[in-house]
Amino acid sequence: MGPLRMLAPPGHPRELLAWDLASDHDLRLIRDGLLRHFGSSRDQAEIMGLVMTELAGNALRHGLPPIRVRLLQADDCYILDVSDRAPRDVPMAPEPQPDIRAGGRGLRIALSLAKEVCWHVDGDTKHVWAAFPQP
Repeated sequence: MGPLRMLAPPGHPRELLAWDLASDHDLRLIRDGLLRHFGSSRDQAEIMGLVMTELAGNALRHGLPPIRVRLLQADDCYILDVSDRAPRDVPMAPEPQPDIRAGGRGLRIALSLAKEVCWHVDGDTKHVWAAFPQP
């Protein structure tokens, strides 16, 4: 598939929630926070939680700390933003694999569930973000 498109998030999003990520154990806290925030929009929270888990897991495995996850709101969408300090590591969606292997599907999952998935660099920080329509 190749690299993700390099593009900053749309508009001037405002931060709704933020978490610092130290390990895989923090992913559950973030998913729970998304579920609490969205309340009755449980389906949206679960989809966003899955995408967040994949993007944040990639940052834990391939990025450099500190890793931060933020929920942003733009005019017409929500944005999950995962940042780390590996700005030279270009996020690449892997080519399909004929065998069954663990891993390597995170960006593919994000691309299939989000309206848009892109990345950009701000100083020494890489941001990978996914946009979701507001219900």
